[in-house]
Amino acid sequence: MCGVIGIINTKDVVGDIYLGLLCLQHRGQDSAGISTFDASTNQLLTKKAPGLVQEIFSCEQLKKLKGNVGIGHTRYPTVGSDVETDTQPFVMNSGKKIAMGHNGNLTNYYELKEKLRLQGVLLDSTCDVEPVLHIFANEFERTHNIFSSVNKVYQNIAGSYSVVALVEDGLLAFRDPKGIRPLVMGRKKDSYIICSETAALDSLGYSFMREVLPGEAIFIDKDFHVSSKILRHDSCAHCMFEWVYFSRADSVIEKRTVYNARLELGKRLAKRFDKEVDVIIPVPDSARTAAIAFAEELRVPYREGFIKNRYIGRTFIMDSQEKRDNLINLKLNPVSSTLRDLRVAVVDDSIVRSTTSQRIVKILKAAKAKEI
Repeated sequence: MCGVIGIINTKDVVGDIYLGLLCLQHRGQDSAGISTFDASTNQLLTKKAPGLVQEIFSCEQLKKLKGNVGIGHTRYPTVGSDVETDTQPFVMNSGKKIAMGHNGNLTNYYELKEKLRLQGVLLDSTCDVEPVLHIFANEFERTHNIFSSVNKVYQNIAGSYSVVALVEDGLLAFRDPKGIRPLVMGRKKDSYIICSETAALDSLGYSFMREVLPGEAIFIDKDFHVSSKILRHDSCAHCMFEWVYFSRADSVIEKRTVYNARLELGKRLAKRFDKEVDVIIPVPDSARTAAIAFAEELRVPYREGFIKNRYIGRTFIMDSQEKRDNLINLKLNPVSSTLRDLRVAVVDDSIVRSTTSQRIVKILKAAKAKEI
């Protein structure tokens, strides 16, 4: 998960970054942050905190984040466990001023942590973007070359990562060689944006240019010159969960609309299904698209079997099993008239630990569904 965004413009970018983070809120509810570079004062300005985007940033705080280039991040925790210290972006003010945020998960984080410790670098967090920042910054301080510094990152880290970074008055983005996590680029007059999903481009009025390619680094300087290099390339392995669940349905990934992909998934699921059922229901919200196509293909009535409490976030993001169990009862309430004495097919698009599925089955049984 996690959502990243970076914008470079001729005016202050914080307003568009804030709106972009609202568009990407579904990618992470744990915390959020924004960093901008104010060239007039040569300052890197950052505001980040636990919570949802709207809870963190007031109008007064946004006005303080001056600068025509900036990045933002909304976080779903992976390696990191401390919400206070692991909130992104991470910043470095010594030497070159750099801020960095990422979407992904480094599989060799603990090796990197030990390697940096032996070099005298002690990490302040358990977030896996921090070693990326140190590796990049150390090489950039030595070479003053953006692309060789990114290449140094590629040589040292493993896993999935789509990164946006503020390198003083320029905007940098790079993506892992397999292209596991999404990253797209857009333009509006003299403004460029790089972010996790095309839905944010559409909402902010940017035209889609292209995806950041696997293993590619893109740097946009203060004069809006765009430089790019493919530094590493491997066989592509885009995360299929982006089409199934993570991304917003109105986003486009590799020229395929997420909504259309989910319709096709429902149709294909129907071809594998051989049970007799009376009604088909989705686990709301993101399973609806596949469930509708599933029902159409089978010519079985589609109904709403659950009413969702929209003020409860994604339960699999919760950091303990007890919290997940308690929240699922608050999150979904059954519509008994849709379920009682009927054979019910339930379409779910996000079975991660299966614990939520167990709770859902219990809720349906309590609502007197005949068969599930």
